[in-house]
Amino acid sequence: MITLFKNATLLDCTGADPVASSWVAVEDKTIREIGQGQAPSFSGAEVVDCKGNTLMPGLIDAHIHLHLFDNDLGELHRRDYPAMHFVKCLAVLKDTQQQGFTTVRDAGGADAGFRVAVERGMVPGPKISVCGTSVTMTGGHADMRLSTEIAPPAYSPVPTGVVADGVVEVQKAVREQLRRGVDHIKVMAGGGCGSPADEPDTTQYTLEEIQAAVKEAKAVHKEVLAHTYSNASMRLCADAGVYSMEHGNYLDKPTAQYLKEKNCWLVPTMTTYFFMSEHGEELGIPAYFLRKMKLVREYAMEAVANAMEAGVKIGSGSDVVGSGQFHKATEIALKAEVMGSMKAILSATLENAKLLKQEKKIGTVEPGKAADLLLVQGDPLKDPALFQNRDNLLVIMQDGAFAKKML
Repeated sequence: MITLFKNATLLDCTGADPVASSWVAVEDKTIREIGQGQAPSFSGAEVVDCKGNTLMPGLIDAHIHLHLFDNDLGELHRRDYPAMHFVKCLAVLKDTQQQGFTTVRDAGGADAGFRVAVERGMVPGPKISVCGTSVTMTGGHADMRLSTEIAPPAYSPVPTGVVADGVVEVQKAVREQLRRGVDHIKVMAGGGCGSPADEPDTTQYTLEEIQAAVKEAKAVHKEVLAHTYSNASMRLCADAGVYSMEHGNYLDKPTAQYLKEKNCWLVPTMTTYFFMSEHGEELGIPAYFLRKMKLVREYAMEAVANAMEAGVKIGSGSDVVGSGQFHKATEIALKAEVMGSMKAILSATLENAKLLKQEKKIGTVEPGKAADLLLVQGDPLKDPALFQNRDNLLVIMQDGAFAKKML
């Protein structure tokens, strides 16, 4: 089966300028040929006239949370029957694809079953890499107990984190996630906003504990990503061999240079701070959550600018929760304010593909790569906010199959 896209403005996301009057031929799940000018004729092909609109690779979100579907994260485990947790996760997964994302990386909560279900065509959604349950210390960012509680951490059908203290417990927790078929490991290396008993400017875990997590992951050729805001936590993780720093809002220039020297990735996640800061009160998120979201938002753009200046590898994630789940594509427009439109779009395509070590398969429109394509009405280089309006997403194709087609 061949699908021919013609009359497209091709933004291939290799870093090249858009090319008007382009055509792309897809055969089965793969991009077969690309050209300019008069499109060839393929017997029995399905032809899509792009009418000059922008054809580009599907978007990649490198920091999502399928299971954070409510605004009050501390109450997630109390509100629903266990089956409802998975039903809501599947709804988030499907909606993420409809926002133009054909690949995502879950940053804590989703187990390998979601990946397998998508691969087998059992549920709609983007291709997903998972890390299972985040690993956190007692009182860490994924320990959702209030400081007034004395009971052990509550069980959740889709747990936020597993509490592990000391090298031996961390090793066991990481090994358990690896046994369950995850693609990467997530550790909580500093305080956060959604957890009630810590602050974002802190460090969590010792160097030896984080090294233990990294050693276990690398033993099976997998990487560790770390929740970090403070410069101290990022330096600690860099020393431990952590692959990817998530958030990084307090990143200063010296630490940015340190991350560059250590060859670390940074995945800024600005959407969640801006959305929750602006809508948190009306959504009823807890006061402690809203206070910290407003606090870290103040530094988010400066951190990205510092990373760019130092030459740090920058990916793209949204990290949205609750009502923010429907606004993942906002991240591109926010990054564009600092990085410019092209680099912001590349961070959510080419760079994220490199981050996931899948640049030979996804992230650009090139022959031999997966037919993950997005047809956008208009020019996102001139207006990166176009992605936020789903009506502008005329076609979403994933592995050669239409997830959406409005032409």
